[in-house]
Amino acid sequence: MLTKLLCSALVIVSLEAYDYALQPKKVAEGVYCFFGKLENISKENGGNMVNTCYVRTKEGYVVIDSGPTFAYAKQAYLRMQRISKLPVKYVITTHDHDDHWMGNGFYKSQGALLIGPKTYEQNIIKGMQTRMESILGKEVYGSAGIVPLDRVVEQNLTLKVGEKTFEISQPVPQAHTKGDLIVWIPEQSVLFGGDLVFDGRVTSLRDGSLIGSLQAINKLEEYHPKVVIPGHGYRTQADIIVAYQAYLKDLKKAVLEALESDVGLEEVTKKVTLPKYRDLKLYDVLNARNITDAYRELEMYEEEE
Repeated sequence: MLTKLLCSALVIVSLEAYDYALQPKKVAEGVYCFFGKLENISKENGGNMVNTCYVRTKEGYVVIDSGPTFAYAKQAYLRMQRISKLPVKYVITTHDHDDHWMGNGFYKSQGALLIGPKTYEQNIIKGMQTRMESILGKEVYGSAGIVPLDRVVEQNLTLKVGEKTFEISQPVPQAHTKGDLIVWIPEQSVLFGGDLVFDGRVTSLRDGSLIGSLQAINKLEEYHPKVVIPGHGYRTQADIIVAYQAYLKDLKKAVLEALESDVGLEEVTKKVTLPKYRDLKLYDVLNARNITDAYRELEMYEEEE
């Protein structure tokens, strides 16, 4: 019996052992973000390669993306309680990639209402093994489970929480995924772009659309934000939209030129390399795949007049 109790205690300790050493950065009045590393998911980083944010209001916090694990969300919450002892009222999930929402279970246990895109529950099956669970293993992933949303955003939703307005919308049908949400706080001109905006690293088009991503960027520019929080990346200046747009435009142009020159799919990553972006993080991992995905999409694409 004693042996079983000791084993149980060791398991509990091991599940709580991963320390994310989270430090919030204030990016606007009442807006704090935890910035993840510009690298792939690994046991070493605990999946901490995503940006998650807290917005403080008079009624409580609104969280934008809960992060990669239950433990991550719990540690972020405890860290934010040092700034203001407030409850989390809402958690907004920007899209269905699990690095952004595996902390939802923690906030649900705290009584927060979960909001997200329709693709969250279309693509996430209860009991499925998530990417985080597969890569991190039980010792880091812990007991995090998949929990349902309390409200699904079909296209637009406006929340009034305390003195702040949160305008949640899906700019286009498909961009990074088929369910990308952005969050706009008009009182402060703060825009949470989710994975419609990357800074300092290469995006992934595996579930998305190059054309849709460009269309989404155009819509984000119309807000004329003062602060932009990307899904991945450290800078929050508004010019990160233009920098990310440049990569997408150059990718489109180069692949279209390859198609016009009758370069085949099997040769396109040898002919198209986009070397000016070689210094971006994950270039070696994702750039060639983006070129292939763009080729398949643009092969059937006809430019609108």
